[in-house]
Amino acid sequence: MQEFRILTVPYELGRLRDGTGTGAEALLGAGAADALASAGARVGDETIALDEHFGTTGHGDVDAAFALIAAVAGRVGDAAAAGAVPVVLGGSCFLGVGVTAGLPAPHPPVLYLDAHADFNHPDSSEHGYFDGMGLAVMTGGAWQGMFSTLAGAEPIPESSVVLAGARDFDPSEEERLRRSGISHLPPAELRSPDRLIRTLDAIAPPETGVYVHLDLDVIDPSVAPANVYAAPGGLDGEGLVGLVSAVAATRPVRAAALTCYDTGFDPDRRIPPIANEVLEAVARSL
Repeated sequence: MQEFRILTVPYELGRLRDGTGTGAEALLGAGAADALASAGARVGDETIALDEHFGTTGHGDVDAAFALIAAVAGRVGDAAAAGAVPVVLGGSCFLGVGVTAGLPAPHPPVLYLDAHADFNHPDSSEHGYFDGMGLAVMTGGAWQGMFSTLAGAEPIPESSVVLAGARDFDPSEEERLRRSGISHLPPAELRSPDRLIRTLDAIAPPETGVYVHLDLDVIDPSVAPANVYAAPGGLDGEGLVGLVSAVAATRPVRAAALTCYDTGFDPDRRIPPIANEVLEAVARSL
C-alpha cells in the first residue's frame, strides 16, 4: 500500500506557532490526513521542531531557517527511502529548499504555486525577509554558503522550475526573474491547465514526476485570505484545485508542500477546505 508521510513544521522563520506558523497544525486538524487517505493510501505524520532552547542561544532567523531546512531534508530523504511520498505542512516557503534537498535523484521539476517569486537576493532585497528568498536559495542564487552545509544537497536548475500564479514582485526581483531560466506563468495564463501541462512536459517526461509546492497565498484573498502578504489577482479555489488535479493526473507527485497559512487572517477558515481538495488531488495521483 502506498504511503504519505506528513511532516508538520509549525514555524514562521524561527518563530514557533506565530504568524504563518499557526497554519500547519490548523491544516492537519482540519483533515489533511483524511484528504491524503481518500484514495486508499496509508498516512503517517510527524512534527519537526527545533531544540526548545534554540531561541535563547543567540542564533537568528536565518540560522533557525537553515536548521529547519536541514531537518526537513533529512525527514524527506527518510520518507522517500521508505517508499513514502513526503507532504510538508509548513509555515514558511523556504521549507521547499529542504524538500528539494532531501529528494533523491533524479530530481523532479518543481511546480511553484505562489503569489510571489521568492526570488530575492540579500544584496537586492528591499526588506531582507528571508522567506522571500526561498526559490533563489533552491536554485543556487542566494545563501549558498549556508546551503552548502546541507550534506549531499545541490541546487536545482532554474530551468526545472515552473513558477505559477505569481503577481507581486519587488522591482529588482522581477528583473532577476526575467533574466532567469525559470518558466513564469502568471494567473492570466492559468485559466485552463493546458499551458501549465505543456510547460511541465517541456522540462521532463511525465514519469519523472513533480514536486508541488503551494504557498496558499496564490489564492486570491477575496476567495480565501491566507496571510498578510496575500495580493489581489490570484486564483480561485476551483481553479487551483483544477490545476493540481490536471498535473497529478499526468505524472506522479513525488512530494508536496502547503505553506504560508496564517490563521489570524482567515477567521472564517476558508483556506482548509481548499487545501483538503488539493491534497485529495495529490492522493489521486497515486
